[in-house]
Amino acid sequence: MASPNALKQRHQKQASDQRPSSTHDFAKDFPQKAHSSFSSLKTVFTAWGMFVGFLVLLCLISYQLHYTLPTPVIESSDPAGLPQFSEQNARKIVRHLSTNIGYRVVGTEQELETKQYLIKELSDLKEQARVHGLRGAEDLPQFDMWVQVGDGSHRFDFMSKVVMKMYTNMTNIIVRLSCGPECDKSSILLNSHYDTTLGSPGAADDALGVGVMMEIIRVMSLKAAPKKNSIVFLFNGGEESLQDASHSFITNHELKDNIKAVVNLEACGTTGPEILFQANSREMIDAYGTVPYPHGTVLANDLFATGLILSDTDFRQFVDHGNLTGLDMAVYKNSYLYHTHLDLDEYMEAGLPQHMGENTLALATYLSEKADLSGLESTSSVVFFDLFGKYFVAYSWSTAIRIHLVVIGVAILAVITQASRPTIRATLSILLSFIAAVILPNLSVVLLQSLGKPMQWFSHEWLSCLLFGPVALAGMFLVQLIFHDKKASTAANELSTLSAVQVFFTLCLAGASYTGFASSYVFALYSLSATIGLFYNQKRVADEVTRVDYTAYFVSSMMPTAYFSFVCFSLLDIFIPLTGRIGVDAPVDHIVAVLTGFIVFVFCPPVLAFAHRFGRVMLKKLVVFLLVAHLLILLVTSIFVQPYDELHPKRVFAQHLRNLTSGESMMYIAHADPGPFYDAYVSSVEDLFDAKSVFRSPGNNPGDWNAIYPFNQFLESYVIDTTPYIKSQTSNKTISEHSGPLTAFVQQAPRLLAESV
Repeated sequence: MASPNALKQRHQKQASDQRPSSTHDFAKDFPQKAHSSFSSLKTVFTAWGMFVGFLVLLCLISYQLHYTLPTPVIESSDPAGLPQFSEQNARKIVRHLSTNIGYRVVGTEQELETKQYLIKELSDLKEQARVHGLRGAEDLPQFDMWVQVGDGSHRFDFMSKVVMKMYTNMTNIIVRLSCGPECDKSSILLNSHYDTTLGSPGAADDALGVGVMMEIIRVMSLKAAPKKNSIVFLFNGGEESLQDASHSFITNHELKDNIKAVVNLEACGTTGPEILFQANSREMIDAYGTVPYPHGTVLANDLFATGLILSDTDFRQFVDHGNLTGLDMAVYKNSYLYHTHLDLDEYMEAGLPQHMGENTLALATYLSEKADLSGLESTSSVVFFDLFGKYFVAYSWSTAIRIHLVVIGVAILAVITQASRPTIRATLSILLSFIAAVILPNLSVVLLQSLGKPMQWFSHEWLSCLLFGPVALAGMFLVQLIFHDKKASTAANELSTLSAVQVFFTLCLAGASYTGFASSYVFALYSLSATIGLFYNQKRVADEVTRVDYTAYFVSSMMPTAYFSFVCFSLLDIFIPLTGRIGVDAPVDHIVAVLTGFIVFVFCPPVLAFAHRFGRVMLKKLVVFLLVAHLLILLVTSIFVQPYDELHPKRVFAQHLRNLTSGESMMYIAHADPGPFYDAYVSSVEDLFDAKSVFRSPGNNPGDWNAIYPFNQFLESYVIDTTPYIKSQTSNKTISEHSGPLTAFVQQAPRLLAESV
């Protein structure tokens, strides 16, 4: 028989597992109530409500900081009469290019009209600067212009394909502002392209870049000349044709040898700030630190280098063929309209041209006035990131290693001083929680696809978090439920899990540092935040060493949650619309499910420890609640939410091909994502032509879409024989009364010509 003391100890152990461990520290944080089930539930709701409310507040602040744009400037001069960047002036160029001219595909009349328009506008700016000088302005820059028309060829590797590209009569318009021969020996290049892709008026891509550069020329040509380096503006006429024009400039133009660095302006979106997503030298990254609205991170640089983002810019030509270093900046939010007929000025957010313009003007001013462009070396060993769009941080990899060693050392100190009390069991649970977070949402994908509801998340960037977030959380908490140590108190489980979070990210930091991963600064932030929270907790609990003070969660979560939510907006803005154009065979639902699970896990890792705070029974109820909520969300969204609408369109490609040799006439219809509505669209086209379509896989019919090679490998198409339709519509009796295929007329060209066919 057990002794009275043993029975008493067992009773105390059982009680600690059935009631919130927070009773002892909630006495400090909340009024103590009677120990009824109602008061315990109220305590749980209050604690969770305050903590979740704190996290939501951090998200709202980050959202505001992330998407706030400067107020558009209307006037061309400031109150002192000095020229300033004006969004209104830039938009005038954008509207004329995208609305008045429209599609500006290489080799078309519209492309020629664009060339003539830009030459006229630039000539007017040159004359304006000359008149300004005659009126007494001193030390104005020398204003030079060139129009380059060239032929050439280059190899273009893209999407695992090799394209041997030839071009002829490719046009570039070049402007140089300088202080004379001394400045001309060293130049900085600003680049944008004025052509568009098929079917798009290209307001953002890239009339915006053109308008920004035109306005910068106006401002800089009316101010004192650059004192150190000249600045060259390249308006290239062939980026969408696989970067022919930029290749022509950097390999053939007379200024090419004087160009030392490049700043490229691009866009795949229509709202939000532009991001610095490629940078390859320390000096140019430091130059970016002078802009008023910094927005860039080595995370984007590393992500783009992986090839996961199926896009490219002229930056490649300048690096590969000009051996240049520089910066690549692009607007990226709301890329649903990218390369569509909706890329119009009216959908471009107010303040966006001002944001890009002021940043680019600041860069151009610094690089032409102060920067030493001699001896620039390409490197990927630079860590850089912005802090909420207000401050820019950049340091070398050697400095990063020293910082990481300090962070790891402080984490070890926390373990030595027992501020951190990790266990192998708890540390393993963090790893498995991460795995569960990225795997379980894929079960929801299987369910949605079985219901015929793929890509339910597509219409809004945040919708994936609503669809897959609860099940990712449920997976994380289920692992914690399984690994909850019944032999230890609830408080001990809580502390060991919070300590394990610190160990997990410290190990990630060590591994990333060893591999030279520049984005490892994020792991340093998470490790340091958890360590600070544990030291804070040790001081708060004093002699009660095996519990976690409620406020310690706020301390350990504040920095990583605030920063990652800021970065998370960029991740969603880039990846969600992108999935609509990466191919019919890509498992886009699973990709988004995994991405969402990753976001949920990294958003606030200390929540894994907080889940233990109210005991194993409450943790089990939390898992059930999340699973039920998830099923309800799936049910509601499957009924009321559609993946496509007018401003979130599905991309459908159509081409009519007539073989002049065989006489065949075919209509091809294709799409580039596995979303719904495609079959219904094909059926409607079949009804229109009164003919049945034949499926054509890209693997077996690679030549069907050679006009857009190498993008054709992502298209799944149907083909319709339009011969019967032609026969039913033509007024030519020779064709309409013929019962055989049109190929029979290939040998009867003189007869058809006589009948004016």
